[in-house]
Amino acid sequence: MVKSNVQNWIKPGGDGGNLEVDDFLSMRITNLSALLLRVSTRRYLLEHEISLPEWRVLTMLVRYGAGTTRALRDASKMDKGQMSRALLGLEKRRLVQRTQDETHELRHVLQITERGLKLYQQIMPNARRAQLALLKHLTIDERRVLDAVINKLKAVAEAED
Repeated sequence: MVKSNVQNWIKPGGDGGNLEVDDFLSMRITNLSALLLRVSTRRYLLEHEISLPEWRVLTMLVRYGAGTTRALRDASKMDKGQMSRALLGLEKRRLVQRTQDETHELRHVLQITERGLKLYQQIMPNARRAQLALLKHLTIDERRVLDAVINKLKAVAEAED
């Protein structure tokens, strides 16, 4: 395991020359994200035999309601292949249904089924408890700072996207 070298962040060099790959903010956040997802979701998703991408699709459909594949992809930030595989699995198990969009012949509308909603309602309490367990490791001030940093970096990334 590589330890953090905050000195490289403090003095990154004029062109970033002091930054190693392990110092890259994107790399550290990606690695942390993957680890947090594994730790906080593995148990309850395995129990319900649902993948993380499938769970993300279900949560998006509950949060935003029925919509097109593109709208769902934009909201979840999933790539086309990942979204396609998740939808195939969800449709096969009748957790999501796809219908023809009446306004556009090539577009489909995705909707969570009753069965999908029931699964969501079974999983969500465990998901909330897992997230709470992570948050409990941070003080209130740390939570505020982390929220501000995430919002700031997201705004920078969206402006450059």
